[in-house]
Amino acid sequence: MTTFTKELSSIDHYQKYPNLIPWIGDGFNDAKHKLLILGESHYLDEGSHYHHNPQEWYAGIDVSAFEDLGWMKTANIIRNGINNGWKQKSKLIYKNLSKALIESKVEEFDIEQPFQKLCYLNYFQRPAEKTGKSIKVSDLDSKRSSSVVNEVIAIVKPHIVVFSSTLAWNHAKKSGLISELKEGGIKCERVPHAGMPWWNRVSKKYDNKTGKYYFIDFIKDAVS
Repeated sequence: MTTFTKELSSIDHYQKYPNLIPWIGDGFNDAKHKLLILGESHYLDEGSHYHHNPQEWYAGIDVSAFEDLGWMKTANIIRNGINNGWKQKSKLIYKNLSKALIESKVEEFDIEQPFQKLCYLNYFQRPAEKTGKSIKVSDLDSKRSSSVVNEVIAIVKPHIVVFSSTLAWNHAKKSGLISELKEGGIKCERVPHAGMPWWNRVSKKYDNKTGKYYFIDFIKDAVS
């Protein structure tokens, strides 16, 4: 239970799917530089199809009896990852983000568990159709995801927002969310998915740096 839990629980989408409520580290509320990291989406077991229809999903589906519910419990996934050292391959995005934050030497995040100082959620508010693949973004996905994330930001009030997903960034930009955040004084940036190979590849779009070092340099600049 955090300072923000009650307010986040009042968001309509989270009343339908409380499992999607963001991870908020114990030290986030007192952080000098409040960092929100947005991933792309959850995904479910290969045999699951109950999340494939966007209209049905956003209207609300009872997911309580499904065996793969734990695959989309955002806060539990991160809590368990912290406890076991991000051992599972599917947790590579969190492990790499954590290691990069420590390597940044930014005092706030140069701690054993940087996720205790930040807020994390996936941008898309419906799990991807295929296990381990990107979501096929419908107009409804794009609209509702932007709306829910905007509601979260209004509650947790981050100073810095990082998208670790080009797909999420592009849809947030198209919706006007990025412009709105920047106009509100929030420092925003996109980096590649930290669990994918291009996290460690040099790219012109990232100033001839790897995604990892582009992320590190952005964090350093954002807190200066």
